[in-house]
Amino acid sequence: MKRDMNLIRRIVLAVRSHEGRPGAGEVQSLISDSENDVFGYHIALLVQSEMMSGVDTGPRKDRFGVTNLALTWAGQNFADNILNDEVWASCQKSLDDAKLESASFEVWSRIAIARITDRLGSS
Repeated sequence: MKRDMNLIRRIVLAVRSHEGRPGAGEVQSLISDSENDVFGYHIALLVQSEMMSGVDTGPRKDRFGVTNLALTWAGQNFADNILNDEVWASCQKSLDDAKLESASFEVWSRIAIARITDRLGSS
């Protein structure tokens, strides 16, 4: 399964905006068009990458048993960098222009930081 950075972004921003520490099911309900296996894979990636923390409560029927989701310091930084829709679109365009099918979190963050820095320099 391929990593979908648009889904990663939506999960990160959903966790960021949630009051408290939601479970995976609560976050998935905010992202209604993601299938269980795809959503669960991306939650696992975020936890493995230490962008997000969570408590594994074991699999449940039709849901992934991860609760107490929270962004880590790195996850908060990533969320801050990708929050703005125009910055995100610019990141996607940069990768498309470079004919890259995928890139790491670090590359996405660096591009976002460059776009934010450009915007700050022009104000």
